[in-house]
Amino acid sequence: MARIITFVFDVPVVAIFAFIMFYLFKAHDFESFAIATIFIGIIPLFAWTYLIKHPDDFKGERKLSFIIDAISYPIGFALLLIANRKDMYSALVLSYLLNVIVLIILNKAGFKASGHGAGIAGPATALSIEFGKIGLLSFLLLIPVGVAKLKLKDHTILQFLTGAGLSAFLTYISFIILGVI
Repeated sequence: MARIITFVFDVPVVAIFAFIMFYLFKAHDFESFAIATIFIGIIPLFAWTYLIKHPDDFKGERKLSFIIDAISYPIGFALLLIANRKDMYSALVLSYLLNVIVLIILNKAGFKASGHGAGIAGPATALSIEFGKIGLLSFLLLIPVGVAKLKLKDHTILQFLTGAGLSAFLTYISFIILGVI
């Protein structure tokens, strides 16, 4: 069950959910929605194909995921900038880009901060900024995902909270940088 939770609330899946919420209830900008969803959600899901050939190699899938994200996220952000978008979609895409950079640096330095913690806390911060108190409810997803990652021994509590905390901070900063708040 814990492994299923990690797939249901994987980073690209939660990103797609956040972008759908933006589109349905805030900004009906289909171009921004499509760019963000494709480059932050759909393309990164291709890392799952690795598990078809290597069903139990979650470390390999994590590595491939970081590689795909490091390529896809900057392209998505660049396309939004080229389209002259400085909105909630662009701010959340920028936060994903900053998060992947920081997580790669931390991993290279020997500290395994949680991508899943980051993948929940970033969108939860964005949803809170855009939807107020109702958006805060999305932070509750940190509980089942955190418990699952701890149960699977994928992360320690410090690694999970580090990923979540950094992501919340970087998302908030991204919204400030692009003038969304």
